[in-house]
Amino acid sequence: MELPDLGRHCANPACKQLDYLPFKCQYCKQEYCSEHSDPKDHNCLNVPSGDGERVPVCPVCNVPVPVSRGEDPNIRMDWHIANDCRPPPKTTSSKPFNACSFVKCKTRTPVPLICSGCGKNYCIKHRLGLDHNCDKVKKDNKINNLSKFEALSTKSTTASTSKLMSTPKQPKPIPITPAIPITASKSSKNSIKNWMGKIFK
Repeated sequence: MELPDLGRHCANPACKQLDYLPFKCQYCKQEYCSEHSDPKDHNCLNVPSGDGERVPVCPVCNVPVPVSRGEDPNIRMDWHIANDCRPPPKTTSSKPFNACSFVKCKTRTPVPLICSGCGKNYCIKHRLGLDHNCDKVKKDNKINNLSKFEALSTKSTTASTSKLMSTPKQPKPIPITPAIPITASKSSKNSIKNWMGKIFK
């Protein structure tokens, strides 16, 4: 059973095959089957000339020098050689991307973990405020500790006054039972053997 509503027909006039996962040509924007997906296979007219697709190689250091579309490769090569064959800097910052801001920690993470208190980036180990000694967490802890201390001091004063007012309770005595020594006599050993023998006959 064919499903003509699903998939697309190959744009090559000689093929016209129904393909459920067609390839879209990046140059002519038409859809082709897997046999005609390459621009050479369907004789694409919009393919740029082969000169613009090659990356020039530096004759001094044998490193490929990337050139953006429309840029003259000779100017880019001259700039590369004039800068002692060093590649252009990738980032302007000296610290690597997503590096931990904790002192003496050189861990980098693929995802930024920014502290909501201080706004700095940290690794998984130092992501919590208590782990990297965040100033906001320190302030919050001081405030919380003071309020807890005040609450405890008021509870202790009320508890001490209530203890003074009430009569002390005496603990209940624990009954002591004498220890019975366990001794095995020959008769008890024989009776156990007899009993075991009756079970496993």
